[in-house]
Amino acid sequence: MSHRNLALLATALLLVAASAAEAKQWRYAGMHPRTGQPRDGLCLLEAPHVHSAAPLYADTLYRTRDNVYVFIGDPTPFGYEGPRHSYYGHHPVVLNVLVNIDVDVDVVEYCYHDGPHYHAYEPPPRQQFVDKEDVHFYAGEYPEEYRRENPKLVRVNTVYRGWNVPRPVVAFAPPPQYHGPIIQVGVNVDVDVKVGGRPPPPAREVIIIREDDDDDHHHDHDHRHCKHKKHKHKHQGRH
Repeated sequence: MSHRNLALLATALLLVAASAAEAKQWRYAGMHPRTGQPRDGLCLLEAPHVHSAAPLYADTLYRTRDNVYVFIGDPTPFGYEGPRHSYYGHHPVVLNVLVNIDVDVDVVEYCYHDGPHYHAYEPPPRQQFVDKEDVHFYAGEYPEEYRRENPKLVRVNTVYRGWNVPRPVVAFAPPPQYHGPIIQVGVNVDVDVKVGGRPPPPAREVIIIREDDDDDHHHDHDHRHCKHKKHKHKHQGRH
């Protein structure tokens, strides 16, 4: 092949590569992690926009609408310093409220964060929440699509477990209207310290919520609820 043909081929390949690179853009709406790594922080653009970086953990930290990625996770690991709202357990998120999508019917997705966590957004309207000591608990019923997606999307907790994530302190039992999972957070973990190795991280107090049944359950024909004692347990854990 002549030098001229080689030059033409190289130019064509460069144009194809540039075109492909330009085509690989991902659409976002609302605040989201820049890369998905906590050290890289957040993109704070609220309006729909594009990035050349694909969303990391897209299947757990985001939900999509018309190929637009909307971050619905806890922003605190990424250095978020704005208003925070405390939640407990799994709850609905309404995308059209979160990023102002013009639709006739609410686009309802679900957050699968276990236990106490933060969001930058308030509970959406037209959804049933109850507050207890400034913590939001979902009080509605979980639909079939929530149960169907649970095994996949609950993996968000595995992602967050690898980061240093501050949590709201919830030292009380959830209200009776809450029907979601009650998760014990921060169970004691033994740290194996080796000579010459890094020192273990400092211990921090974590509060475990556990509900134990009373010995004297009361059942009658009026179908009143059983009585339970709520026990608060404090543990010194190392993380």
